[in-house]
Amino acid sequence: MLVLFPFVAWLAALTSVVMLILLASIGELGPLGGVILVSWLLLAVYCQFFGASPIVAAIGLGLQTILAIYLIARWRFTA
Repeated sequence: MLVLFPFVAWLAALTSVVMLILLASIGELGPLGGVILVSWLLLAVYCQFFGASPIVAAIGLGLQTILAIYLIARWRFTA
């Protein structure tokens, strides 16, 4: 199968990491919120890239996408 955009699977993960760093640098994340969001990120990355089945990988991608959307919305509404 020809994959036209091989980097698309990494897009949500990279967006989440960048947004977490951005929000932490401007002081928007508290200690507990930071731990919860980083845990969510790590769980989603593990499911997405190391999941034993395609269903687990799809769930991980969904979690990753929801996290990225949440972080972008949080950044936009706090500015």
